[in-house]
Amino acid sequence: MNDEEAKAGVIAEYEARIAALERKVGQLTMELDLEKTPRMWTAGGSERFFVISGPLAAPSDGGAKP
Repeated sequence: MNDEEAKAGVIAEYEARIAALERKVGQLTMELDLEKTPRMWTAGGSERFFVISGPLAAPSDGGAKP
């Protein structure tokens, strides 16, 4: 193998390592985002319920007044 082929092999190894690290960063970012999401646990702890909030319904929509 000549010098140019050796360099190409090293570059390919670096690119593969970079791709693996980028995937890991993406995975960890998603895990952190999930930890920031408010959630409530049931007594058994096996089911998740997510709390979603928004503006109160307008009185014209038949919503209750605050």
